[in-house]
This record gives sequence, structure tokens and C-alpha cells, in this order.
Amino acid sequence: MKKHTIPYIILSVGLFQFIVSAMAAQYAPPACDWGALLEKVKNTLPQDTPFTEFSPGEKPDYKNKILSYITAIDNKLYDKIVILKKQSSPETDYLFVNNKLYSIIENWGDIDQQTEKEILSALAKQFGKAQLQQDKNFWIYSYDSEKTKVLCYLIKLPDKRSTCKIYFYTRQLFRMLISE
Repeated sequence: MKKHTIPYIILSVGLFQFIVSAMAAQYAPPACDWGALLEKVKNTLPQDTPFTEFSPGEKPDYKNKILSYITAIDNKLYDKIVILKKQSSPETDYLFVNNKLYSIIENWGDIDQQTEKEILSALAKQFGKAQLQQDKNFWIYSYDSEKTKVLCYLIKLPDKRSTCKIYFYTRQLFRMLISE
């Protein structure tokens, strides 16, 4: 390994952390227009943001707690589910049943303490005070607003960082599923 490679790697990692922190400083939770049609949501995405669209059957390794909950209630809905995955930071998955928005998942990956604070602050500002459940290094912040439930999962890492994934879903999830 060349002796110049190490400083470039360190600089690259530092730059990546700065970018993620800057994005979190401007973080606003997604607009949760539950029941919005797939095409409408696609049209709200910035044109330069790449995304993929797939069904769970096309990607059997795809994991999503809300998807698991929905298919546990009615496995016939499995073929009516579409995921729209926005390739950005955070990576964002929109889950649709019969072309209607049911859930949004933000996968932040590993974040620093400052980014974590900024995300939790923005969630509290929009969705109110959180209920906290904690088991060793696994923390769940639960928020509940008039139309939306939010689960923010944090796995605390030894290096004072956390792995972060946020689930947004409609409070009317069960009612919407019954009407499908």
C-alpha cells in the first residue's frame, strides 16, 4: 500500500461523515401522505434521484417489518405489494399495497452521535415526545401522531456511533388493509 493511500482513506471517511451530518442537520421526516398512489409519490421524487421498483417476490431476501406484518394479516396481499426504493442518503423504501402508500422506511446505516441527536430532534418536533424502550445496545424510540406511527431503531455501536433505521406507517394500517 502506498504511503499516500492511508491519508486519502481517512480524508474520504471524514468527508463522508461530514456529508451525512450535514444532511441530518437539514433532516425533515418524509411527508406521509398515506394512501397516496404510486405514480403520485414517484412524481414527488427529485428527477435526479435514482430509484428501483420491485415486488417482494422479485427480491425474496428483502426484509421489512411492516411487509412482514401485512403479509401475516393477509398473505394474499403479497402479490399486491410494490416497493419503491430511493437510492439516496438515507436510502428510503416506500411500501405500496394495491398502489397505495402504507409505509416509508429510512435506512440511515451507521451514524455519529450528532446526526442521531438531530434525527431524534426532528422526529420529536414533528411527531411529539417519544416512548423509549431499551435493551442493552438496542434502542427503540416510538412516536405517535394523529395519522402516523414512527419507530426509530438504533443499535448502539462501541465506537459511539449507531445504526439507524426509521419506520413510518399509517395509524390506520389495519383499517386500510381490511378495506383492500
